[in-house]
Amino acid sequence: MAKSFAFFALLVSVVCFSSLLDLAQANKEKFHVEGKIYCDPCRLEFENRLSTPLPGATVVLECKYENNETVTFKSKEVVTDQNGHYNIEAEGDHPEEENCKVTALKSSHPECNDPMSGMESDRIVLTKNMGVRSKSRFVNSLGFMPKQVTNDQCKIVVAELAENDKKDD
Repeated sequence: MAKSFAFFALLVSVVCFSSLLDLAQANKEKFHVEGKIYCDPCRLEFENRLSTPLPGATVVLECKYENNETVTFKSKEVVTDQNGHYNIEAEGDHPEEENCKVTALKSSHPECNDPMSGMESDRIVLTKNMGVRSKSRFVNSLGFMPKQVTNDQCKIVVAELAENDKKDD
C-alpha cells in the first residue's frame, strides 16, 4: 500500500511539474516579425514602381507600456538582406496595453537616408489573444528617401498617379 501511495504521489508530482513547465513556456511565446525597407527616389513617401529595396538598413523592434513608457521588450538591431527584407524574433506575449513597433533606424545608402516623416515606424500586435493563430507578423514597408528627387522617371510616375486618380472620380 505504501509503495502504491508513493508511486501515486510521484505521478502527481510529475504531472504538476510538467504543468509548471508548460506555464513557463507559455510566457516565452515567440513571434516572427517580417518586413521590408525601401528607398523612394521620388520623395512621394509611399512605395511606388520606382522604389528599390534597401539592403543593409537597420531596424529594431521595441515594446513598451503605453501609460508609462516602460520598455518590456527590445530586440537586437537587425540588418536587412539584399532584398531589403528583415526578420526579427520577438519573445513574449505582449497584450494590448503594450505598444510594439518596428522602427527603421538607419539607411545603408548614403544618398537615400532621409527618414519618411511619420513613416519611420509601424505598430505591430504581438499577442496570441487577438484571434491570429500564426506566429508570423507582417509589418508595412518602411522607407527612406533622398534629400532631393533623384530619378527623372518620377514625373512620369506622378502623372500616372494623377491620371489614375481622375479615373477613380
